[in-house]
Amino acid sequence: MKRMSVAIAKRLLWWSAWAIVGVLVLNAVAGLWMRHERLVFNDSTCEPIGLYGLLGSPFPLHDGEMVEVEIPGPAHHPAVAEGLKYRWFPAGQPWIKEIAALPGQTVTLTRSGVRVCSGASAAPCHGHHLPNSHVDRWTPGHHHRIIHYPFGTYHLKDGQVWLYAPGNYAFDSSYYGPVPEQNILQRAAPWWTIPGSQYWLKRGD
Repeated sequence: MKRMSVAIAKRLLWWSAWAIVGVLVLNAVAGLWMRHERLVFNDSTCEPIGLYGLLGSPFPLHDGEMVEVEIPGPAHHPAVAEGLKYRWFPAGQPWIKEIAALPGQTVTLTRSGVRVCSGASAAPCHGHHLPNSHVDRWTPGHHHRIIHYPFGTYHLKDGQVWLYAPGNYAFDSSYYGPVPEQNILQRAAPWWTIPGSQYWLKRGD
C-alpha cells in the first residue's frame, strides 16, 4: 500500500510538472502570436475586457479616439503613485483609454463627472457630459480613499490631452489630470472584447 501511494505521488508530481511546462509554452506561443498580430490584452474594467489591436501612429490626435497610453510619471501624479503603491495596475504596462479633449478645449471636473467644451473659458464648461464619469471616493469595498484631480475648470494647453474611460472605477484624467501628448503611443481599436465587462465592478458612492 505504501509503495502504491509513493507511485501515485510520483505520477501526480510528473503530471503537475508537465502541466506547468504546457502552460508556460502556451503563454509563450500566445505572446508571440499577439506581438505578431499587434494585439494587447486589457484586463481592467476601464474599457471592456479583451484584446485590442494597435493601429500605429496616433497623430494627428482626435477627440473620441481610442489610444494606447504610457502611464503618467508617478513623481508628478499622486494618484498614479497611489495606484502603483497599492498595485491597482502593474508598473510599465500601457493603458487603453479614450481621448476626451485636446489642446484648446476646456474641461470641467466635478464630483458628478466631466464636461468638455470647445474653446477657452474661465467659467464652468456646460458642454457635453462624459457618460459614467462620476469621480469615485473609495476603492471597491471602501478599502482605500481615492486621490482625484482637483475639481475645477481646465483649459488644455498645447501638448496636453484629457483621457477618459467609461467603465466603473475607470482610472483616467479625473484622477491624474491632463497628460502630455507624447504619452500617447498608438491608436487602438477593440479586436475581441466582452461587452459590458467594463461595468462588472459595482460602484459605491
